Amino acid sequence: MKTLMSSRPRSSEANRHLALQLAIQLPDSTDDARQVVDELAVLLESYMTQPGPRPLWERQVMALDPPYQAGPALFWTVALFLLTMPIVTALVALVGVQAVEIPFMVPLAAGCSIVFGRRYGVLVGALAALAHNLLIVPPALELSMPTALELVFGGCYAGAAIIVPTIAKYAAALRAAAMSACVRLAPASGSPSPG
Repeated sequence: MKTLMSSRPRSSEANRHLALQLAIQLPDSTDDARQVVDELAVLLESYMTQPGPRPLWERQVMALDPPYQAGPALFWTVALFLLTMPIVTALVALVGVQAVEIPFMVPLAAGCSIVFGRRYGVLVGALAALAHNLLIVPPALELSMPTALELVFGGCYAGAAIIVPTIAKYAAALRAAAMSACVRLAPASGSPSPG
């Protein structure tokens, strides 16, 4: 029978000694010790090692293979906007509520920001605000002074374009912090419940 070998190199005696030193410092509880080891793995992968090749959807625009040309990113950003805006305009006319555009434009701004970079997400937000003023706010096809509602919409689009990629970038660290907070808040098994 064939034995599957691990892709990791064999541990040296010095590495085993260091692992034993770390293990001595672990908490007595098995669950707590596993939590510490999980957090250590997140720290190692997120902060202490050189980043390896990442999937395309996790790359920022400037991390693409050189020479980078902004033309394709700009083309797809504008094309996606031009495909989405007629649908949004028709829905606003059909429903009669301007806020119906938010569930379409916020994900578009966030998606362009994640895939192509924050500047393209902000560009979608600016184009959406301009198109809203031209196509949705009466009189049609005339620029007017932006209303408070338009400024709120623009803030939502810019916020999505800036905040969502940041959350995506630090998702593993945020997930580890949230999980460790839940473990700390949960009562230990066998301990009496308060009250």
